Amino acid sequence: MARRKMILKFINEENRTDDLIFLVKKSMSLVNHDKYTRRKLRWNEYCERILRKCGSILKKQTFEFCRETSLHGYKYIAETRRSMPERIAWAITVLISLVIAIVIMKFTYDYYSDHATLSVIESTHRGIWNYPFPAVTVCDFNRVSLKLTRQLVEKLKLPPTVSKEFIIQEMKLLNELLYPGEHELNIRSNLTRLQVIFDMNGLSIPTVINLVTRSCNNLLGACKWKAKEKDCKTIFQPSFTRYGMCCSFNYITRENILEEPNLQPHRMTSCGYQSGLNILLNLDPDDYHASLVKSIGAKIMLHSPFDYPDDNAASKLLPVNKYSFLIVQPEEMYSTDNVRRESTRYCIFHDEIDAMNGENKKKRYFIPARYSVINCLVECRASVIQTKCGCIPYYYPQNNARVCNLRDLECVETYKYWYDTAWPGTDMSPNVVSLTELNTNERPCNCHPDCNFYAYQVQNSIGNLNERIYYTGLSYTNYPSKGKAWKNQSVIHIFFGDLVSIQYRRDIRYSWRHVFATFGGLLGLFAGFSLMSVAELVYFFIIRVITEAFTNKGNAENI
Repeated sequence: MARRKMILKFINEENRTDDLIFLVKKSMSLVNHDKYTRRKLRWNEYCERILRKCGSILKKQTFEFCRETSLHGYKYIAETRRSMPERIAWAITVLISLVIAIVIMKFTYDYYSDHATLSVIESTHRGIWNYPFPAVTVCDFNRVSLKLTRQLVEKLKLPPTVSKEFIIQEMKLLNELLYPGEHELNIRSNLTRLQVIFDMNGLSIPTVINLVTRSCNNLLGACKWKAKEKDCKTIFQPSFTRYGMCCSFNYITRENILEEPNLQPHRMTSCGYQSGLNILLNLDPDDYHASLVKSIGAKIMLHSPFDYPDDNAASKLLPVNKYSFLIVQPEEMYSTDNVRRESTRYCIFHDEIDAMNGENKKKRYFIPARYSVINCLVECRASVIQTKCGCIPYYYPQNNARVCNLRDLECVETYKYWYDTAWPGTDMSPNVVSLTELNTNERPCNCHPDCNFYAYQVQNSIGNLNERIYYTGLSYTNYPSKGKAWKNQSVIHIFFGDLVSIQYRRDIRYSWRHVFATFGGLLGLFAGFSLMSVAELVYFFIIRVITEAFTNKGNAENI
């Protein structure tokens, strides 16, 4: 029994010890909580004192600023001798003036953002030797030579049921490659049959076009450049254009640049028809088999040396037995370095786009020698046709893409209103064009204009050839024995019409100086704001506040 009592006593003592420990811990926890609460309260009180002190200082400096500043109207707000309604009225007036100034500044900034650049006339007397001579592309109206077609058909292997004369007539359908649907007939079976014959003879479309198109040596009878007789084949080169295979002078392609990296366009140092480019064209009406227009002659296109000869080139038609002058007036647009630094300039420099496209050349279908908005649209049209029909027409430069053949013309015709328009990639067919809404804030194919470019204005004058005057090359004589008689020929002179021309400059509309002056003028007009006002703000609300804070702290320590 005694032992049992001892055990119970021991257990009771242990329970009291646990209770004591619990109470000690609880009291310590309460003490810690009270310390945390007291620290938090002290911190809150300290922050409140700081805020009250700052508010007091800010209020004091604001009143001092209003009384002593040079800004208009502020002193009337702080004058205690004035009535409260009067002070409130002046405060509202000052606030309204500031709001109006800020709103007008916002409008000004928005206008600056939307119209970041400005084009002005830099000079009206810039020498024409600073302008490259335009590229000249000559295209015979006749796209399929009858003589060359006969020669080709004679060599072709034909099915037993098809005659040569029938195929000669069918070769007129090659113009469908340029303008699908031109014949307005159901010629699908005819095109298929002609393509089968080409396949039987292992002929590609570009090869056929080369074989049936008159060569530059045939078309160009004589040439003169800078008053010197030139062999036409040395200054003209065959070129693919929107009108098929033609002959181009001063047209620089990417292939030319690869062969001669430092190649530059020709330039002129004089004006007048005797110093420019003179061409004698040999036109053969009897050889016409498939003409682009219902006439006999040639199409002359003048364009920038780096631009693809497309529909937007300045074009003139030269009929047979005519004597023509093409007077060229060049214009230049150049952009300053300030424009290069402007992010909203809405134009592209050549070196920028060349660097951007340098890594993607394998994926591109048309790679020009230099970027231009015209070349960009050409590339876009080629891409649209490639996407829709899986091929590219022969008249666009190829980059390892399949060339459209006669079987593809049905697809190309179906989508001709998707690519052969000013907005490639959008259906512009007659039945839906009235319902099509274009986002005019964007540009077709995202093709931005060039920051630097040349444009050529062309005037044309034309007359009949005098059959009583004979020619040798591009020299003339009145004696039949010393020259040849004109027969189905035309002469054209292409030259600069003046020694000076216009140069435009594109620059930013507002520099930082203009923005500074404009905003300063608006603030000065509505609030009497000046540069000294900025110094006053810094003085009253930064320097004075800091100085007073340190002064008050020093006084408190001394006490």
